[in-house]
Formats: sequence, structure tokens, C-alpha cells
Amino acid sequence: MTVRTELIEAARRGSAADVESLIRDVWPHAFRIASGILHDRALAEDAAQEACASVYLTIAKLRRVDAFKVWFYRIVARQALAVRRRSPSAVAPFEPAVGDVREFERSVVRLDVVAALARLSPAQRAAVVLHFYADLNSREIARVLQIPDSSVRFHLMRARRALERTLGDAESGNRTFAEAIAGAV
Repeated sequence: MTVRTELIEAARRGSAADVESLIRDVWPHAFRIASGILHDRALAEDAAQEACASVYLTIAKLRRVDAFKVWFYRIVARQALAVRRRSPSAVAPFEPAVGDVREFERSVVRLDVVAALARLSPAQRAAVVLHFYADLNSREIARVLQIPDSSVRFHLMRARRALERTLGDAESGNRTFAEAIAGAV
């Protein structure tokens, strides 16, 4: 996720137009992270909207512009996990958000990855989504999820093993595995 530093700074100063522009820029990322964690389109929309509303209300409290990415992902992950706790249907398989039907038809592997992600625990799924889609390292994920770095590494290790077992050897190569997960979220 790349957001212009000037836009974050302007939003921090309280310009409503700049905050709205910032929200428009980060919305797709919020939705994809929430979708990856929740595996339910409607619940992901709710979580992303709640996260963006929280950003709107609290952006002025952000102390450092360079901390925006981790701060934002923490808000999204918290909202997604909160929505998941409130709704038992959040673990059911979902149809990924796809704008182009032809793209959907070309990505059969994507459906396998989505199903495999749905089988992970919420903590593992959050760690995987934040690592492979948001490209956060374990220290950043630990700050987002507010858990120890060692717990993040453990969740990633367990999730990777489970995904490799589910997806088989064809998807377990480093580049293909990472791309398949990032593309499925």
C-alpha cells in the first residue's frame, strides 16, 4: 500500500476533503484485508467501513506519518476480528470480490487458496493476509495484531504448513505460494 505522505499529513491537520481523499485511497486495501480475514463479502464491507470511519475520526491523533501503514492495518485487522467475533457466519466460504468475470475464470487456483485460507484459524488467517498481501514483516504484524513477534512467526509457520498440506506441492514453491496467497486475498 502506497499513500502519499502529503495526503496523510493534510488529513492529520483536519481537512475533511483530504481525509475523504485518503479514505478513498485506502478503501480497497481495507476491503481486501477484511475479506482475507473474514471470508464473507458483506462482513468484510462492514469491517472495512468501520475501519475507515475509525480512520476518519482518529487520523488527527496519528503521531507519525511514517507509522500510517501499520496504524491503518491495525485498525482494519481489529475491526475484521471484532466483526468475526460478532458473527459466527464469518468462517463460511465466500465468493471473492472479482470485478471482471474473465479474470475469475482464469484464476482457478485462487479458489483453492481461498478455500484453504478459510480453514485456517482467525489468527493464522490474519497473519497470512498481513504478510502475503500487505507485505508486512513479522515485527510489523506483531504491532498490528498486538501480539508477540514470536507468536506471529508461529502463526505464519503453522499456517504455511497447513496451506502447503491443503494446496499440495504445486503451490508450495516460494514465489508461486506467495503469489497465490496474495492473489487470492
